[in-house]
Amino acid sequence: MNKHSFLILPLAAAALASCANPASSPLSSVSVVSSKDVKWVTPVGAPALAFYDQGANANWVSSDSPTAVVVPALATDNYDAVVFDGISGLNIIAKNSYNYQLAQWISGGNFYLVSAKHASLSEYAAGQTIDGFVKGGNADRAFSKLAKEEWGWSYADTDYRTENGVSVVGTNLIGNPASYDYFVIAEPVLTSAKAAIAKQTPAVTLTVLANLQSEWAKAYNQTTIPAAALFVNKAAYSQKKAAIDLFLTETQARQDEAAANSSKVTAALTAYGDETAQKSRFGFTSALVNTLQKENKFSIFKTGDVTDKKAFANGFNSVFGAAAFADSLFL
Repeated sequence: MNKHSFLILPLAAAALASCANPASSPLSSVSVVSSKDVKWVTPVGAPALAFYDQGANANWVSSDSPTAVVVPALATDNYDAVVFDGISGLNIIAKNSYNYQLAQWISGGNFYLVSAKHASLSEYAAGQTIDGFVKGGNADRAFSKLAKEEWGWSYADTDYRTENGVSVVGTNLIGNPASYDYFVIAEPVLTSAKAAIAKQTPAVTLTVLANLQSEWAKAYNQTTIPAAALFVNKAAYSQKKAAIDLFLTETQARQDEAAANSSKVTAALTAYGDETAQKSRFGFTSALVNTLQKENKFSIFKTGDVTDKKAFANGFNSVFGAAAFADSLFL
């Protein structure tokens, strides 16, 4: 045995004896907070970018059908957190007294009106058809208000279809660009669809007729259309507040990275798997992020972008003449 061991062993024994008595150990009251057990569900697409390095986390469910998978989660206590369209989520929770509160905003609008058949908004005529997504969601509400009140469009309910998620709109657009006169779509699905139909034979040109964010800002003097928000389950929060608070902090840190450091996000997505795996898990690929996030086209909110989460929601809601959301709906 090394002669220095005889000096070390008594010290080690003393340290172990101290640890054996929790009352005598200054570290006994210290606990490590971890978010590893927090469970959450989100749509794929832009909101999933806030979880760009969580692809392998089994506690996260991502779905390309938010109406069928994400919305029903709000009626249960199966998840600690749910990410969904913020305004429609608040309305659903208020109407049904569901056990969730809005904790933070993830993204602003990245919604567009596009067409492979028309070159301007002025070409609209009665009887033309529109394909959008998530009835009652912010893309749907913003488009409908702009179209009817600002552009003078008058369409029948049967001429406007809303899909369960934006990915369905993208599939419809790629499968048959002429299947509808107009498509309400969001990034990054727009860029992906535009590239796909440009490769078709004959090549199809897709025209962006309106950036709904700039149209909204011009009409209603608001910086952007609210999009995705993160809702926390109240029962879970009361049981593991520290873990969920850490989860919220970590999510905001990833939002900051996603908005400002596309190379780091791209590397994490590439490390997760090939493009097929990335698209299935997140709804986009690392190549799309590399293209779009240099200008934050996913519209992810950085720290400080939304200084008052309740005022942000109520500002949008007031345009529709709706009452302010109750304080109890916000964490």
